[in-house]
Formats: sequence, structure tokens, C-alpha cells
Amino acid sequence: MILSDDVVAAGAVLHQRGTVTAWQRFAYDSRLAQAGDLFVALKTERADGHGFIAEAVAAGASGVLCVYPPAHLPANITVLTTSDVLETTSRWASLRVRSVAPTIVAVTGSVGKTSTKRAIATLLGADGPLFSSPRSFNSPLGLSVALTGLGDADRWAVLEFGADRRGEISQLATLFPPHVGVVTAIGAAHLAAFGTLDGVAREKGALIRALPSDGWAVLNGDDPLVRTLAHHTQAWVLTYGSGPHCDVWYSNVDYQLDGTTFDLNGHSDGDAPAGTTRTGRDTWSLTVRIQPLGLTGVQSALAGVATAIACQIPLETIIARLPLIEPAPGRLRPLRAHGGATLIDDSFNAAPPSMLAALDTLRNLPARRRIAILGEMSQLGEASAYYHEQIGRQAALLADVLITKGDRATQIAAAAREAAEHAGRIIQITPVYTAASAIAALPADLGPGDVVLVKGSAEARMERVAAGLLALDVPPDAVLVRQERAWRRLRIGTPDRPTTLRIDLDALAHNTRRLRELIGVPLMAVLKADAYGHGAVRAARTVLLNGATMLAVATLSEALTLRTADIAAPILILGYTPPWQVREAVAGGITCTIFDDETAQALQAAAAGMETIAQVHIKVDTGMIRLGLGPDAVPAFIERLQDLPNVRVEGMFTHFATADEEDASFLTAQWLRFNTLISDLERAGARPPIVHAANSAAGLRYPQTRYDVVRAGIALYGLDSSATAPVPAGLLPVMSFHTEIAQVRPVPAGTPISYGGLFVTDRPAQIATIPVGYADGFRRAPATWQAVLVNGRRAPVVGRVCMDYTMIDVTDCGAVLRGDPVVLIGSQGDDEISAEQVAAWLGTSNYEVVSAILPRVPRESLEEG
Repeated sequence: MILSDDVVAAGAVLHQRGTVTAWQRFAYDSRLAQAGDLFVALKTERADGHGFIAEAVAAGASGVLCVYPPAHLPANITVLTTSDVLETTSRWASLRVRSVAPTIVAVTGSVGKTSTKRAIATLLGADGPLFSSPRSFNSPLGLSVALTGLGDADRWAVLEFGADRRGEISQLATLFPPHVGVVTAIGAAHLAAFGTLDGVAREKGALIRALPSDGWAVLNGDDPLVRTLAHHTQAWVLTYGSGPHCDVWYSNVDYQLDGTTFDLNGHSDGDAPAGTTRTGRDTWSLTVRIQPLGLTGVQSALAGVATAIACQIPLETIIARLPLIEPAPGRLRPLRAHGGATLIDDSFNAAPPSMLAALDTLRNLPARRRIAILGEMSQLGEASAYYHEQIGRQAALLADVLITKGDRATQIAAAAREAAEHAGRIIQITPVYTAASAIAALPADLGPGDVVLVKGSAEARMERVAAGLLALDVPPDAVLVRQERAWRRLRIGTPDRPTTLRIDLDALAHNTRRLRELIGVPLMAVLKADAYGHGAVRAARTVLLNGATMLAVATLSEALTLRTADIAAPILILGYTPPWQVREAVAGGITCTIFDDETAQALQAAAAGMETIAQVHIKVDTGMIRLGLGPDAVPAFIERLQDLPNVRVEGMFTHFATADEEDASFLTAQWLRFNTLISDLERAGARPPIVHAANSAAGLRYPQTRYDVVRAGIALYGLDSSATAPVPAGLLPVMSFHTEIAQVRPVPAGTPISYGGLFVTDRPAQIATIPVGYADGFRRAPATWQAVLVNGRRAPVVGRVCMDYTMIDVTDCGAVLRGDPVVLIGSQGDDEISAEQVAAWLGTSNYEVVSAILPRVPRESLEEG
């Protein structure tokens, strides 16, 4: 129970006494607030909780702890003020712990903290009331929130100490002084914060240095960096590990899908404990079984045993309670998957040591096929590529199927492909970007005997993959992590800039499948201009998984970008490839468009030199007057190409100039010319195997133009070809454009805004600055972007758009704070600004709007929660 008087004792001031002055818990997120909560208005790098006080009160919070109270807060709400909300919250929790005075067992380490905490709590639970911090609440805020559950009679408090910044472990040890400190491992986690493994060791070692002389340090004796901590503590030391160099150790591990059996061994100065077998003059051994899987489960259980021994729990009691240790959600937890397969859900988080441990568990479990779905690992700093490649090499040696999810995880796929080839292993490797695509990439015959490991960092949201794999009668909310409503709306991780493009690859996948259904012939996905600004590599992998069979780009450089990303599908360069570039194209297995003899001869020479065949498509100009041969010149050109043994005419195509116009007469004329040519070539036996003419608009509107393949471009991205050729109902926009408020300030009437002072306010106004400008593709001239969305309302752009910033009038948008989200293209609340509307403002096409958003705007892969 949180009493207002206790919060005042922790440093707050009672600003307004409401009807409730005692609360069940702290709420730090307005989306999680409920009746009986005291809402703490935290100000973080990402947001200011003061802007969400009204939302928290509406959700049921009856008290608020804040720096500055909002105006017009109802009189029945208790308001406490302080200069530092987090410090006051932490001080309240520290005072609460000191008043109850439980024996504190603190657990830290690079991996395995939560599982070890659960094992310790299970074993100590036989010795009276116990508090264990829930989930992974391991920061000053998290533990302060969690400790509202500490009971007056609790004898033990088992707390998890985490750190993602320097000095955090020391801060926690000061707030909640431990009597027993447990260090599970020191490895490559949070390297972005601590730099090196030695830096990680110094941070984790703060826990051991804080122990009293009558306390206990319980250390992983197999970890060299953890072992060194024994020299930096005045406390007693107890070690656990894999052999008799430790005080307790394991041996003879037997891996099964329903648990793990191993021999528990220890040193003894007297008689062997009851139920054990003496294996030497000073050692004993006992075979035990636990529910958690693999070596990580064994290590967590062993840490629990060592801690319980340090806490003077009888060994007989410890052994009796070992089978009660349950695997934590998202930590190597076996679950029933669809088709009768087994899901090993390790989706909570990932660092290199835990990823390697999970793969080792997969290797040792009995299975018909071993399938690994691996997401990217975060917070690895400059060492990120090294560790992702390390994981890929390991996965290649044990997995039969490897699916990777996310940009950085493509490094896992690339390293695995190379390692598998070197080892002579055949392994199916598929990089994807969304949970839906990961599930779609699984073998179609997934069934009994298949074991599927799902693991990745919290940012990778691998629990979404796990949810899609569960058997239909297993409710995700009951067994998986991050299933609360707030998590479905939360973005984890920090993008490179506050201004981002969010690319909904699930929408792209849906659009690809739907277009394939509507058009009825194979799709060639057009990815020119970086997939119309959407990101070509991600788009390529997505469309290929969902029905596209070929890819098209405008230039050789665009094609090479895809090949460098290990995309092996056929790629056609639609545009002009000069003769001096054809050697690179042939070497990359890239199909060129040709319409002249000089380029054809260059292709012949390049292909002959490489002892290969150059594939080409002939471009026919039927009326666009841009590139290509006239229809009359094509038969003779094909005949000349037959004299080039290393050049193969795979295809022929034209392009319609007016496919998206209301008047179809010119398109019909072009089609008749092209169709006549095709008929002539068929009679001569010279028709190329692949004939194509239709872009998105023609393919959807004119079935006669579809031929062997349709070049789907703008429609793939859910955008209209034109006002007269909209995309079919059900196709979804793939891109949305976002930024946030950088500053808000009141200005009086008559204030000039931005360069030149051409715009002058005609009323007192609230002017906000957003960090987006014409260097991002947010157009300045000759016409400008007219408005953006803030709080679901339109805020007009005022003054000239600058290179990096734009000013908007948010006077009519309600309370607006720094960090509030702003939508430039997309929906917010009940309003939407589409690319088509922006194009109308700018006097251009939606093609230009999306393609002109420049590369310095990060593209984030978005998936539904």
C-alpha cells in the first residue's frame, strides 16, 4: 500500500488532497493505469508523462505524482509534487524495504537473471513469506514499481538488478542493500553502454562489492570474468558450475522436450545429505529433474541451489523443491505449436551468450527437424556485425531451416549461408522482416517431431512470431511475454532520427498476394527508386515470399544492391544499361533491357568471356517515345541476336503512356501495335518466352494487356496510379511518414515566422517546430506541404520550410508538448493525410511524393501488434 504520507516522507509535497490518499501501486504508463493507482508523471528522453496525466486519470488513477500539476485537474484527485519524480519514487521504495527489512537476494548478470531469480524464489519459498520482483522489473523505476507488492511479513526479497547505463547496479545496491549477491554471467550484452566485456564486469561487479562481510557472493564458477569478482568482496563466496572446481556442480545432462535431468553434485565436510550418493571422500551426487530446458535451465537451477545453501535452507528441502521450478515465459519454454510441432519460445530477449545457449539447446533436443527463427540482437554497439555473424555460423551447423527477422538479422543469414556451403550442409535460409512473413516461410509440412526455436531481442518482437505458431487451443495471453494491451501499441527501440518512414511490410505482403489474385498471371515487382522510397531490399524479400516471381529495377546499381543482399530471384533492368556496364550485369546474373546492336555485342563479349549466357529483354516503343525499337525493327533485331551464341532473348516488352488516364484510345493504339508484333513473331517462331506490357494501372484495368507477366509497381505500395485509376478496395498503404514536436512556443499576433518573414501571425498562436525539412523531401517550392497531424487534428505549415525544420501552428490542436508524435503522411485519430492529398497540394503525383523522401530519413519496418 502506498500512503500519501509515505510519499511525502520520500520528498514529495502534498499539493492537492483528493478523496483517495492510499494506492495499491504506481502506474508509470497511462495505457496501463487503472483504479487504485498513483500515476507517476515521468519525464524521459522520449516523452513527458505530464502530457498523459489526463489519460491516466480517465483510466482510473486517483492520484498523481508530478513536477508541475496540470490545470483543471478534478478536486477528487490527490496531487503530490516533487522536483524529481523518479528519485522520489525510488526513495519511497527504499524506505519501504528498510521498514520491512527482508533479507535481500539480488541477482545480476548479462543473461539468465530472470530464470535464476525464479529458481531462487522457488527454493527459498519453503522458508517463509517471500517477495520476488515480477517479470524483468530490474531498474530503479521497475523495482520501485514492483516493491509496492512487498508484504509486511515477507522474510525474503529476491530482486533482479539490471543495468543499461554505467553506475546503475551501484545505485540499486544503495537503494536496496543486498545480503546475498548472485552473478550469473558476464558476456556480450549492453556493449553499447559499457564498451567492453571488462566494462560489463565492472558494472556487474558493483553488486558483489556492495555486499556486507557476513553476506554471500554466489558466483558462476565457469565464467572467468565472474570468478575474478571473488577477489573484490568481503563477503563469503559460493560457486556453481560444471565441475568440482565449484562448490556445487552439474554433470550428465539429459535433454528432453519436457524437462532436463542431470546429476547434482557438491562438496561435503561431513555425512552425505539424505538421499544422495557419496562419490568420493568429500563429495556427494544425486540425479534430479527440472522443468526448464537445456543447459541454461540447469545453470539457473544450480545458481538457485547455491543461493539456497548460502541462505541455510536444508539440502533435503532444496532437492524436494527443484521440480517446482517453472520456466519463465519467453525463456526456452516448450509450447505446443500448430501441426503437432514443438515451439521453444525464447522470445523475451537476446544477447550473444543467450543466443548461443539457445542454439545449443536446440542442437541437443530430440527432433525430426531443427528450425531456428532468429531475430536481431540489439545494444551491441560496433561489435554488432561480428556477433550476428557468429550466431549465423553456429546456426548453420545445427539447424535444418533458418529464418531470420530484421535488418541486422540478415547478417545471421549471410554468415549461415557461407558456413553451410563450407560445411557441405543443405539448409533452407530465408531472411524476413515481419512475424507474418516468418510464419509463412516455415515448411508447409510442419508437424510432429519438428522443433522450432524462436528467439530475438525485445526490439525484434519475436513473441509475435511465437503467437502465430501456437496451437489454436493455446491462448497467447496465458503463455507468452508482452501480450498486454499497451505492448500492442508500443514501439521498442530508438530510431536514428525522430523523423522516420514506417514501412508496413505486412501490408506490402497483403497487397502482393491480392494483386496476384486479381491479375491472375505472375507478377514482376517493380522496385526502382528504392522501391518507390519504401526500401528495395526489404520490399524484394517481402514480395518474393508472397507471390512475386521476378523483380524489376531502373539501373544496374539498383540491381546490384539486391544481389549484394543475397537476393537470387530474376532481376530485370528496365532502363538503359550502357555497354561499359554490361560486364557487371552479366557477372551478377542480371537481365538487361536492350534495343541496339552495340549493347548486344557488348553483352555477347562479356558473356563469352565468362562462359555464360546473358539474358535480355527487348524494349519495344509503341508510342511512349522514350526508349526502345519501333515494332517494325524488332523482327530483324531478333534475327541478328540469334547470331550471338551467348545472348538469349528471354523477353520482350513495351510501356503504355496513358494506362492511368480516363481515355483509353491511345493505350488501345499502343496495344494493337504491340499485339500485331507478337502475332508476327509467333508465326515466325520467334516470340520470346516472356512478353509483358502492363504496369499496375493497365494490369488492373485492361486484362488483354497482361500477357505472361504484369509489372506491378505503384499498386504494390497501396497507392493510386491516378485519380482515374485508383487501387482496388482492400489494398493498403504501405508507407507512413512521422516526426515529433521539437519545441512549442507562444507568439503574439503580428509575429513573422521563418526565413523572409513572409508569414505573419494574425492572432496569438502556439507555434511548434518539427525536425523535418526540404532536405528530407518535405517540399518547400514551388508549392508546399499544407498541413500535418498533431493530436489527431490538422496543424497548418506556417512560414517557409527550412532545410531541416518546419514550423506549424498548433493553436487548435489542444495541449502540445515536446516529443508529441506528428504525422506527415498517414492517419492519426480520426483524420488522415494520404500521399495522394500531398501530391495535390504540391501539384505533382504520389509517385514523386514517396520517391522523393530522401535517404537520410530512416525506414523502419512496421508490423501489426
